[in-house]
Amino acid sequence: MKKVIGVDLGGTNIVTAVVDSKGKVLGRDKRPTQVSLGAKKVITRIADSARASLQASGLTLSDVAAVGIGSPGPLNPKSGVILNWVNGGWKNVPLGPVLKKIFKKRVFIENDANVAALGEAWVGAGRGEKVVLCLTLGTGVGGGLILDGKIYAGAWDVGCEIGHIVVNPDGPLTPYGNSGILEQYSSATGIVRLAKEVGLEAPGGGTLQAYEVQELARKRNQTALRVYAEAGRYLGIGLTTAIHLYNPSVVIFSGGVSGAGDLLFSPMHKELKKRCFPQSLKGIKFRIAKLGDNMGVVGAARLAYQQL
Repeated sequence: MKKVIGVDLGGTNIVTAVVDSKGKVLGRDKRPTQVSLGAKKVITRIADSARASLQASGLTLSDVAAVGIGSPGPLNPKSGVILNWVNGGWKNVPLGPVLKKIFKKRVFIENDANVAALGEAWVGAGRGEKVVLCLTLGTGVGGGLILDGKIYAGAWDVGCEIGHIVVNPDGPLTPYGNSGILEQYSSATGIVRLAKEVGLEAPGGGTLQAYEVQELARKRNQTALRVYAEAGRYLGIGLTTAIHLYNPSVVIFSGGVSGAGDLLFSPMHKELKKRCFPQSLKGIKFRIAKLGDNMGVVGAARLAYQQL
């Protein structure tokens, strides 16, 4: 069987890989996205990265059946157009059609959080599970829901936006008008915001980073510990809503913030036990993602295999 190229397009890096039908990565490439260059040059970088992953696998384009892409959005999976990638400065960029023209292969595109969840459900921490809920705790909070091995996208391909669940109606405003959403508390950005509110500063001066707050908490800095207690509590509040709606068999966490471990998850579990129906919480497995940096490319490949 021919192989598939998976592409994980991020604001910082482009990762591509040649992936076989069992989820094995045969060749891989990673390089900076360089979004400041503009959409046209970034797409050229994606194509160059894909060729490099082919070379690393010892295969050629003739061995490839299709290309799968996980991308920030909102986007239109049917047309392959990135509608509005705010951090990348893209509006109505026809990523899928352009790559289809370059490679002369079928190209499939999906939201990056959905694709990451699909990869974990296929050969990662959610393998064999019926209902897989995946949260990416990074700069923001992304969510992906996999039902019976397939992405739940919703009526207009914007389903499972867990980061935008309201956890505190009186919380800070978002640029689009909502307030007090999960992303403002349990993301890297949210943790830095909470830390600044209680007077934490970067140990070496400069701009405070989320990893610095985490390091302070690990050293038992009481103020940093309170920040993580609050971030974890709000994560539990948001997850309560998601668990009651979706009844997942497994919840998978990925992203840099999840590296905080019990600093974040202990208060989360405490909140879940307080708020969830026992029947909803019983039996749920909570796991850390297994695929690491390959989540996106493996999931993007799975997306393509499912549609061949």
